[in-house]
Amino acid sequence: MKLKAKQILQKVDIDKLPSLPHVLLQLLDICHDESMSYSDLAAILRQDPGLYARIFSVCHRNHCGDNKQPDNSAQPSTRSIEHSLQQLGINTIKSIAVTATVQQFFSRTSLERTNFLKQHWYHSIYCANVAESIAKQCNYSNLDEAYTTGLLHDIGQLVLETAFPEKYTTTFAQLSEDEYFYTLEKDEFECTHQQVGAELLSQHGENSFVYDAVLYHHESVDRIRDAHPLVKIINLANMLTSNYFKEEDQQVFDAGEELLGLSKPLLLEILEKSQERVKHVATGLEIDLVIDGIDGETAKQQNAGDEFKQVQLAEQVRNIALLDGIHQHLSRSEGEDALLHIISQHAGILFGVNQCILFLYDASSDRVTALPGHNQPAQLSDISIPLTSGRSLVTDALLDKKANHSFDSNPDSLAIIDRQLIGITQQPGMICLPMMMNNAAIGTLILGVDDAQHENLWKQLPLLTRFVNEIAHTISASAPETKTEDQTAQLEQRIREVIHEVRNPLSIMNNYLGILSYKLESDKPAQEDVQTIKSEIERISQILNQLTDPEKPTDETSPVDINAIIADLTHVFQTSLFANKNIQISLDLDERISTLHSNANALKQIYTNLIKNAVEALPTNGQLMVYTQDYVNVDGKEHIELSVADDGPGIAIDILPKLFSPVDSTKGADHAGLGLTIVKNLVNELHGSISCRSSDKGTSFHILLPKD
Repeated sequence: MKLKAKQILQKVDIDKLPSLPHVLLQLLDICHDESMSYSDLAAILRQDPGLYARIFSVCHRNHCGDNKQPDNSAQPSTRSIEHSLQQLGINTIKSIAVTATVQQFFSRTSLERTNFLKQHWYHSIYCANVAESIAKQCNYSNLDEAYTTGLLHDIGQLVLETAFPEKYTTTFAQLSEDEYFYTLEKDEFECTHQQVGAELLSQHGENSFVYDAVLYHHESVDRIRDAHPLVKIINLANMLTSNYFKEEDQQVFDAGEELLGLSKPLLLEILEKSQERVKHVATGLEIDLVIDGIDGETAKQQNAGDEFKQVQLAEQVRNIALLDGIHQHLSRSEGEDALLHIISQHAGILFGVNQCILFLYDASSDRVTALPGHNQPAQLSDISIPLTSGRSLVTDALLDKKANHSFDSNPDSLAIIDRQLIGITQQPGMICLPMMMNNAAIGTLILGVDDAQHENLWKQLPLLTRFVNEIAHTISASAPETKTEDQTAQLEQRIREVIHEVRNPLSIMNNYLGILSYKLESDKPAQEDVQTIKSEIERISQILNQLTDPEKPTDETSPVDINAIIADLTHVFQTSLFANKNIQISLDLDERISTLHSNANALKQIYTNLIKNAVEALPTNGQLMVYTQDYVNVDGKEHIELSVADDGPGIAIDILPKLFSPVDSTKGADHAGLGLTIVKNLVNELHGSISCRSSDKGTSFHILLPKD
């Protein structure tokens, strides 16, 4: 049967597994929201087994390659979905969302299939929530693993439905008991959905316990009573969330007691709370759950609602095609005149708008300035508005990052500039659309419209937003360098002067330390401190050399003792960085680590930046935890892990997506937010990886460095 499962998987592309239109529509909305976060994306993907499987498939291909067989023993028990999304990047995720939408639109649609997908979706997410709650009661070590395994435990059904569409859906709809269904799977397909699902997860990198939990989720209690806890958790969760489960089924509660020591009242409480969570998710996605015994009118309304979602999906496919055409045209535009012509042309094709005005933001003056287009007065370029609240609808839209319009206002109450712009468009009013790129202001697009157009276009605001996003991306990508050659030369000369001046006090400090070392000859601890400080001064000199020396010091590697580096620097920090705020630090250094072939100065710079960052974020009496670990296996390769964690307030959600970018930090005007960018670059040069986890309970950074 395992061979048959593999044969079925060979004919089914996991990237074509179906998802409900309801979920796809919300995913598309989030993907095209410039303020979205990876946690928002993860929340949606954790609500749909088909999409979740797609993401893991792409992640696995990225890590292992299409021709590399996965080493299950090397895989973590479950992978952080947010970490996986960050590795993929927003463009890849958008591609997955668009591809899934187009495939779903062009796949067959029927009432039976929609009901099948809704029932499968409900059972999967219900089982995931119950499995997570059971795991929590049992003190299982990985709650996320329990949730995702519950979400994917019936993924084999989606594979079989994709491989044998008509036969599988029709059969599913006509059966009334699980046991008949599994028997029919064996008879018709020579394997069961458990075997197909387990084989799928195995091929895409999940560990053997997840594989077993999926494979054995219909086994009898007698056969799994001594199995791994995850197998028992998923088996029990599946029984409790089955369509055929009733509260009178005492044997299921007996199974809960025997397998995991959970009482009937506790299990009933878990079911009740899980049902509430699932209903909340279903409401958010506008999914009407299929319920036995509903009257004909209610069923008719549900069907109409599902059909409307298909219509909305069709509109999204149309929009995707249109916006792809816009993207192609914009990417080939050269110069502002060509850009304005393409914008005007597509505004007319898509929205029937004949007049639009483009304002671009200039960061140096903190103003937006109009660009005159075809058939518009050249004097339009003289209009420049400061980015100040209340000055104009144009700037308010950009400041609020939200579209606005003039139709709710008394024309006499509008700013004169707004009335002038409306006059230029020769329309009764205007819609102002902010253009953003990575939360940075690009400009505002004004559409001159009448009342009927305004009412119609306001209903298409998501499409309008995606339209201006394409424009913003094009403008951002084609933005010229701001520094001239003369300015660059002046900056380089200034850097040389600063380096020269910094080296003078460093040299004096180094000489003084030599004298101090001679005076403290008999004080061994003090001698060690002096040598550490001298080493740090030498490292500062080498860092300064990077500004004028094209050779990267991180290219020079040698055997280094990472534990010794951490211990020495921590000792220095105790009387410097930590003293003022009484920061407490604990070290847990893996003694199995002998040496690491790496660059000592780069490691010191990485550790110093992480510690300095943490100290600046921590309150008085804060706690720091640092640990190293040997033999961390990632994709079959051995790594050493360095982790720095604190119990501070955490990092703001809007900062996390751009954490390793050189942006303004939250630590005040004197901080350029460069520390983590430097760390990321150094880790990359050492061929390692860095990740961050943050909540209101603290922040931790995890660095993996290859041992080879």
